[in-house]
Formats: sequence, C-alpha cells, structure tokens
Amino acid sequence: MNKLLIFAVLCLVSISAHSHAHIDIDSLEGLIKVPKEAFYDFTLLATTLGYPVEQHTVQTQDGYLLTYYRLQAKNTQIRSGLPVAFLNHGLLDSSDSFVVNDEGQAPGFLLANAGYDVWVANNRGNKYAVAHVDPSFDADDGDNKFWQFSWQEMSQYDLPAGIKYVAGVTGQKVNYIGHSEGCTIMFAALARRDPTVVQYLNKFIALAPAVFLQHSTSPLVQVAGWIKAGKILEAYSNLIDKQKFGWMTTLTRKVYVTTCVLANTLCVARVRLLSDADTSVDNVKRFKVTSGHYPAGSSIQNMVYWSQMFNSPVFSMYDYGKKGNIQVYGTQTPPEYDLSKITEDIYMFVGKFDHLASPADTATLRGKLTGSSRVEYRTYDLGHGSFIWGKDVATYVNDVLAVLRQ
Repeated sequence: MNKLLIFAVLCLVSISAHSHAHIDIDSLEGLIKVPKEAFYDFTLLATTLGYPVEQHTVQTQDGYLLTYYRLQAKNTQIRSGLPVAFLNHGLLDSSDSFVVNDEGQAPGFLLANAGYDVWVANNRGNKYAVAHVDPSFDADDGDNKFWQFSWQEMSQYDLPAGIKYVAGVTGQKVNYIGHSEGCTIMFAALARRDPTVVQYLNKFIALAPAVFLQHSTSPLVQVAGWIKAGKILEAYSNLIDKQKFGWMTTLTRKVYVTTCVLANTLCVARVRLLSDADTSVDNVKRFKVTSGHYPAGSSIQNMVYWSQMFNSPVFSMYDYGKKGNIQVYGTQTPPEYDLSKITEDIYMFVGKFDHLASPADTATLRGKLTGSSRVEYRTYDLGHGSFIWGKDVATYVNDVLAVLRQ
C-alpha cells in the first residue's frame, strides 16, 4: 500500500507540474525520434489520414464554450443524412482519444468508416473547452471562478447543450456512446429525467461506465479518496494552478512523449497509475503518441467529486459540506441520483480487467437500473483505457455497430 501511495502521489505531481521546471528536453530533439502525432490536435490527427472534419462551438446555458468535432468516412466530404454517433470522453480526457489509436483500432475512425456521422464532444475544462462568454471567467487564471465545476455541471449543462446542438444540425436523434465519465454524466442526466437529453437521445451505449467506485483499484482514484480535498490543495499549492488539474504544459508533454520513446516500461507504469494498463490488451507501442494527448485537463473540484464517489456507496450529487448543501440543495446531505427512474434501454460494455470501473461496481450499477426496459451487459478482455487505446478495439466496436443497427 505504501508503494502504491508513493507512486500515485508522484503521478499526481507529474500531471500537475508547472512549465517553469528546468528540464532541457529540447536539447534531445534530433537525437530521439519523437512521433509528431503526439503533438497534433484533433483536426490534424484526422485530416492527415484523409478524414473530413468540421469544428463546431457549443454554448452551454451557463456560458461555457465547448469545441465539438464532426467526423465522417475517409476520403469523403461531410454530408447530411447519415445516422449520428455522439462520442463523449472520460475523466481528464478529450476528443483526441477517439482518434489517437492506430487508424484501424480508433473508435472514431471505425464508426466513421462504417457510415456514421460521428460527433466527438469536449467537456468543460479540458484543452478544447477553456472559453466562456463572460470575460471574467478567465481559464488562464487557475484560481478563477471558471474552474468551479465538476462532472455535475457537465451533466447539467454540457450534455444537454451538446446533444441538442447535434440533433439540431443533423435533424436526428442521437446515438450516444460514452466512455467512463462520459457515461457518468449521462446516467445522472437520465436519472434526473433531463427533458432535453430524454427528448433527443436515441440509444445509449456505456463503455466502461464509472458510477460506483467502491472496488476501484486505480491508484489515482484511491489516492484522491484517501486525501481530503483541503489536503490536496495544500500539498500541491506550489505545483498546481489551484483550481485546475491535469493540464499538460508544452514541457510536460515533451517529457511524457520522450519518456515513452526511451522507456516504454515507465510509460506503461504512468498510464497504469492514472487508470490501468495491460500490455496483453493495450496498444502500448502507441503510448508514445497517446502520451501527448492524455491527460487533457479538468478541475480540482471535479477530482474532489471523484474522491467523494470513491468514499461513498451512493450515487449522489456533489457534497459541498453540511452548510453548503443546505444552501444549494436545502438538505444537509446531497440528493441521490435515483437510477431506478431511468426507463431507456441501456447497453453496458464492461472490461474484465478494468481497475477503475471494476466489474463488481458495474454489476452494482446494472442492479440499480430496475426501471430500464432493457439492460444489456457485455464483458470483454479489456481494461478501462483499452476501449480507446486497446489492441483489439475493432471487436467491441463491431458489437456497438450491431446495437446501433438494431
């Protein structure tokens, strides 16, 4: 346990390091073959392979501006009328993860080439979603009110805005495919019967759904649970920008990518600390590219929320403390999301080797969905991140396509 704690703390420090650290990585350029794709944005990752891409800006009700990407089949042009697949990323992640794997194993490319109009979301606080209509919400100020959010706001504001926007552009209901936190926000929205989400949702496919975490062995989640929020802020006040978390500077990106090129074992260990990594199922050779895209950033408040989830067997709203809860909710404890109120069909895709959203916890989630008319539960020889950077992503994507075509 002590070794796990030490390594996890080092991970927390490394993904929050400031750009003023004195590491002369640039001097190594020319000596080390660093993959340029590690530094591409979403558009370059797709267009260099021949995929047409559109960039869209989605405005939430509370003023956050989110960048969405629209992707269709290789060597074609964007056109209307195709069935819609809406992809939403996990904790500390971004749209990049759906296209950063080898082309034949990247979920975004696989769905696009299968004839789908693929829309890939970015939730507030990651590298593609740091703008706001109010200039006083300055994301560059790490202690600004911009960063006062968790996935609760993503569910309440980002998700309804995004799904309504995509339905409006395409004129269709949306097939939603979430990964990890992308599932969490949808389960919360459906549990509270969000009218916009319910109106525009067609099918919901949950990849590695993270709702209950009592059996999680992810070091990041465990450490977040062991250390209280105040102690996190105090311990890392000199290393992080107070309210934002997991942001990679140009320097840290270069460090991660160079480490993966020079020492793949250390690269795998870093990924394992963040969620999980299994060399038998994950495309670890591609980690030298993946490492330049993950983590993509979030807020300290969001990390605190995940620590609360680890410490509680109840799927509840954010806990502001007794006084704060009374002010926000009118009760001393945060309200619970009642999963039994979900009536939609649910398709759960679960990894047998998942250390973050463990099979035991996804089974608990399955048991709570008593109001759903149909709950399909499928297991695969995958870990948590394997759904986006695994060696054999195509197998489960074929099953996703079968669900979408039903």
